[in-house]
Amino acid sequence: MKKILFLSLAAMGSCLGASAQGAFTLEGHYSGGELPWIYLRYPGADGKYVNDSTPVKNGRFAFRGAVSGPAYASLNGRLQSRNMDDPNIEWFFLEPGKTTITVSENAFKKMKVDGGAVQSDYNKVQAQKAPIRKEWEPFFKSLDSINKIDNFKAQEFKSGLKPYYAAMEKIDMAYIDQHPGAYLSAFLLRGYSMSMPTDKLEAYYAQFPESIRNKDAKMIGDELARRKIGVPGTEAFVFATTDINGQPFNLADYKGKYVLLDFWASWCLPCRKGNPHLLKLYAAYKDKGLEIVGVSDDDSKPDAWRKAVNDDKIGVWKHVLRGLDREKLMAGVFNPKDISKRYGIATLPTKVLIDPQGKVIGRFEGGDRDDAKMDAQLAEVFGGK
Repeated sequence: MKKILFLSLAAMGSCLGASAQGAFTLEGHYSGGELPWIYLRYPGADGKYVNDSTPVKNGRFAFRGAVSGPAYASLNGRLQSRNMDDPNIEWFFLEPGKTTITVSENAFKKMKVDGGAVQSDYNKVQAQKAPIRKEWEPFFKSLDSINKIDNFKAQEFKSGLKPYYAAMEKIDMAYIDQHPGAYLSAFLLRGYSMSMPTDKLEAYYAQFPESIRNKDAKMIGDELARRKIGVPGTEAFVFATTDINGQPFNLADYKGKYVLLDFWASWCLPCRKGNPHLLKLYAAYKDKGLEIVGVSDDDSKPDAWRKAVNDDKIGVWKHVLRGLDREKLMAGVFNPKDISKRYGIATLPTKVLIDPQGKVIGRFEGGDRDDAKMDAQLAEVFGGK
């Protein structure tokens, strides 16, 4: 029987000028209900994202294009939502050469991918994790049910995931240690970069060649750069905005006082649980020169922000929104009004202590994890006053 290959026209055009070394062919078999088109998204050889589509004929489809090396791509059919958990979308590694995919309707998460060396290694890593996922499946089903009812209860429930994540991390780190400087090592390491100690992260980052640092490990480099922003010894970014009552607010007006910036959100359980403690600190030190300014991540939900301030009785200090612009954030465009970015905030809650001269002298992350450290520094600062 003669083999018929259905090629995407957009990918064929982009492939003509590409080198043979970076060219790829993706052939697939689809089963399920009628699906006229299937969609592929990937970073092309020039680094720009390609959104491609091709018809599905008799359960078969094919794409051609070019990538500069291994690329993290997504394949999707008819989506039911914009959620990453949608059953008709999945991610895989697209590499120069031939890749074959077998996929079924509403089961893209279980699709079989046979491709290059990176996908092969990834398949092996995932196979090692499969027994752990199976063991924890009942937990995630319960979590999904709780999350639909109560976000805060779901966050409490998630604390039980620590052994699961520890088991997954052990497998990932074993691969990273066995394959220093590899593309897949950079991909896996990104998931742990925010929580890893700086010296350890720097050591891993140094193992990657320049080509991977500038592309696939860029997120790790960005994380290392972020850790130099808004940390003790740096000048505090002076911002001007509008407060929760619609009044002008300028951090410059607080020069001469100690200011504790509290980066939080109404939907963040550790943030909300920490508010009674903040109230105690404010009562103890406000007459000695401490000011607290809440910087909320509720730009898209100002009503929830105002309700949380009222419910938690924290309106005794000033409150502003971070100034988030999601379009600029997603496009990687610098937003000078994003206060959180100016302070290198990556986790909520985070508190930043600024001295009367405008220098950062303390940084406390992770809610009650750093409360003792924050309490000790404030006691030291105000102890003699």
